[in-house]
Amino acid sequence: MKRICVPLLAVGLCLLLSACSRFVPTEYTQVNVHSDTQTAQNDPDALTAENYSGLKRAIRSFVSNHVEHGVIRVYRYPSGKVENDLANAAYAVSREDPLGAYAVDYMTHDCSLIVSFYEIHIDITFRKTLQEINAIEYVGSDTEATSLIQSAMNSYQDGLTLYTTYYGDPDYESLVQTYCDQNPGKLMAVPEVHAAFYPESGTSRIVELKFTWPKTAQTLRDMQQAVTDSVRAASVYVRYREKETEKAELLFTYLLERFTYTVQQTDTPVYSLLCQGLATSKSMAESWQLLCDQVGIECVTVAGSRQGENYWWNIITLDGRCCHVDILSDVLDGGTLHTKSDSEMTDYYWDTAKYPACPAPPAAVQQAPAADTAAGAGTDTATPAEPTPETPADGETPTPTEPGTEGTS
Repeated sequence: MKRICVPLLAVGLCLLLSACSRFVPTEYTQVNVHSDTQTAQNDPDALTAENYSGLKRAIRSFVSNHVEHGVIRVYRYPSGKVENDLANAAYAVSREDPLGAYAVDYMTHDCSLIVSFYEIHIDITFRKTLQEINAIEYVGSDTEATSLIQSAMNSYQDGLTLYTTYYGDPDYESLVQTYCDQNPGKLMAVPEVHAAFYPESGTSRIVELKFTWPKTAQTLRDMQQAVTDSVRAASVYVRYREKETEKAELLFTYLLERFTYTVQQTDTPVYSLLCQGLATSKSMAESWQLLCDQVGIECVTVAGSRQGENYWWNIITLDGRCCHVDILSDVLDGGTLHTKSDSEMTDYYWDTAKYPACPAPPAAVQQAPAADTAAGAGTDTATPAEPTPETPADGETPTPTEPGTEGTS
């Protein structure tokens, strides 16, 4: 019989391995120390705060980003002050801060202590959308605000929201009216203006401006183009004249021959006069201003009164002489253009300090034309007389009308 000998050392090693196998784990678990701060930082919906200012910044961040349900975690906050400061911060943001006063309808909050930190939940109900919040324009002066308002009006926008960071309380309705009066050929109507302020007072406020136009933006743009075409046609009508007096007379004839005018107030005054024959003293004066500007006659529109009623007319400079012209009266009274000095405007009142003076011409100047005519030395006899311009050919004098209506020509 053959024996197999196993070395003692090998046997001992086997026994040792067998005994140790009972203490070797089959799975491994890694344990890290829990960090509350790290958890908050990794949560994209959670912000952190350590004091009252931090609470306000966090809540305002929810408002500016239109977050309806927000979480704030508070660390190292003075004991017993969190709940009170939270209530004050929520009120300050939602009612006193311009953005909160503008965008927030109401806000609720609750606070819970979780071991080493406070967890705050903020719930916000908004009255403005994220698009409305993002559309806010930040301005630091009246000049910046005015520029933005004028730009919005030029494109017939429905409104504009400004975040003003300066002290001031402009009259927005008056500002809009003034701009429209200064640009009668650019803006076809004056919008109704409604201004809301958030909060009601303070250096920094949000001003929400709403513009209500009498027509759609596209209709107003079409009217604007029609007015531009009419003014351009008038310049063609006087293209052969060099003297300002002759140009003025032909411009007057151009207006006279277009319509039998009716005195009527409309919400699109310049368009109604030039394209429909509906006139007021103001729309006639503004339209005459446009025509004079187009052909290079110096002209201003005068806002004053006639026989105690508000009334508008023009002061123009013709060949060096400054004079008043009341185009509406001349059109309605038989079709002769009258130029008057200040002393001849007996039924009119205006602020003489705001407008050019129109002195009466010297007697010698008044008598000179008669003497020249008697001597046969009139200016017009020195050169061949030009034919009186007829109404421009087709394509030169468009008579546009409002979509869906027919103009009287």
